[in-house]
Order: sequence, then structure tokens, then C-alpha cells
Amino acid sequence: MPLKQRLATYYRAAAARGRRLLTEATTPWLKEHLGTEIARHEQIAEEIERASAPGEGAVSTQHEPPQISSGTPGR
Repeated sequence: MPLKQRLATYYRAAAARGRRLLTEATTPWLKEHLGTEIARHEQIAEEIERASAPGEGAVSTQHEPPQISSGTPGR
């Protein structure tokens, strides 16, 4: 399985775990927090899938780690 597909599967599984936890959540804060995290994981999975689809544009770099500079300006 290609890396991007595994990553999308990971985020979909994390969202599914969040939905299972949400069914047992008892406080409004926890329900809101889990809902936010579920949505975030689903969005990341969609972005990965969109980026790996043939002929599609680039994915947002919002969830990627920052690039390390070479230390030499202009190169």
C-alpha cells in the first residue's frame, strides 16, 4: 500500500476512533473537543486523498512539518 494511502487510512481510522469515543462522552467540552478532532482528521484524510488522485492539484501544506532552511540565503 502506498504511503499516502496508508496515511489517509490512518486519519480515517483516527476519526472512527473519535466517533466511538464520542458516543460515550458525557461532558459538553469533551463532545465539542472530539467533534473538532474528528473533523480535523477527516479533513486531513481528504486532503491526502485529493493530493494522491491522478491529475489533481497539490494539497495544502498546512499539516506538513516546516521545511528546514539550508542556511544559505538565495540558494
